[in-house]
Amino acid sequence: MPIIAVVGSRRSGKTTTVEAIVRGLTEKGYRVATAKHIPEAEFTVDTRGKDTWRHAQAGAKAILIVAPNEFTIIKKVNTKECNLNDFVQECDKEADILILEGFRKLVAKNLSIPKVVTVKTVKEVYESSKYFKPILSFAGSTTEEVEGLKIPKIDVFKEPKKLVEIVERRVSSVIKRRRALKERLDIQVNEKNLLLNPFVKKLVRNVTLAIVSTLRETRIKGDENVSILINTAHDE
Repeated sequence: MPIIAVVGSRRSGKTTTVEAIVRGLTEKGYRVATAKHIPEAEFTVDTRGKDTWRHAQAGAKAILIVAPNEFTIIKKVNTKECNLNDFVQECDKEADILILEGFRKLVAKNLSIPKVVTVKTVKEVYESSKYFKPILSFAGSTTEEVEGLKIPKIDVFKEPKKLVEIVERRVSSVIKRRRALKERLDIQVNEKNLLLNPFVKKLVRNVTLAIVSTLRETRIKGDENVSILINTAHDE
């Protein structure tokens, strides 16, 4: 799944930029998922004293909240031990693209994740260009000119469609390839999905079906569901 990160300093317009990207991509027919990083250590989406909070206090590690028009899963985990694979796994079935808001330390030098950097001043432009790689675009409302800037700088309030076009050009080909792969192929290690590129998926699929087709009383038509479970048991 393609990932775009929106990063920047406090009150630089990250949420406004995310809104513009999500709205524009959704209007173009893409299914968008978002992830918001909240650094406050004591923050919780749950409410003290509510039934779901009481479930967690009793020891539940996952709490499902089911309402008429939505459901939410609260997982009690140490998110410092999570990586991008964990976030992608949570929304892979529902979305074509994942937009991150924040997560600056996690994505700063990750060359596989393009960044939209929100800025308030020219100084932030220069500082961000040294810290984040790669940068897809700068966004904000500053009208100051930046000399020698090769990366586009967009006023997200006046030109949101221009920013959406830049993002779409970067991810559209990947999304088209993902949609073309109608079948789903997952490899899990210790219940965590691995991220597989199209070449690896095709290779694993072909090798697996070739092996299965050699077994007696097995005829492969191409629409089968095939699962392989390797479970190493340790006898005491």
